[in-house]
Amino acid sequence: MHARLAIVLALVTLHAVAAGCNGNAATGTTTSQPVAMAGQPNVEFPSPPLFITPPRLGFHVGVGVPYDIVFAYDNFYLYYGTSWYRAPSYAGPWTIVQYDSLPPIIRAQRIENIRKYRDQEYRLYRRSPNHYRGRQFRPGKR
Repeated sequence: MHARLAIVLALVTLHAVAAGCNGNAATGTTTSQPVAMAGQPNVEFPSPPLFITPPRLGFHVGVGVPYDIVFAYDNFYLYYGTSWYRAPSYAGPWTIVQYDSLPPIIRAQRIENIRKYRDQEYRLYRRSPNHYRGRQFRPGKR
């Protein structure tokens, strides 16, 4: 009896995860909504990250950090795991954001495109930081 219950619970859990996931490039699976992760994202920034604005995105993206963090409409947005989070500061506290509640400018881009345009623009910045003509900012330390 317990074995059957465990199997049923495992299948229900797998179905719920698969139904909520927004895509996996490695497996080719896609659906429409990100999965909500429980709790706060486990991220730390030892110093304020640099943000630049790739022209093809139109919003600031964090560079030189191991996280997908963006700044738009006076809030920071973090793509962590398979979910988006919002905070008033790059240091948090992070609150999960439903995909439909993201600003349209962010929602208009797939995370893969955000990463691609961020990386392209960051390469331009790194070639000559003192002569970089794009928009950039570094928030105050928190």
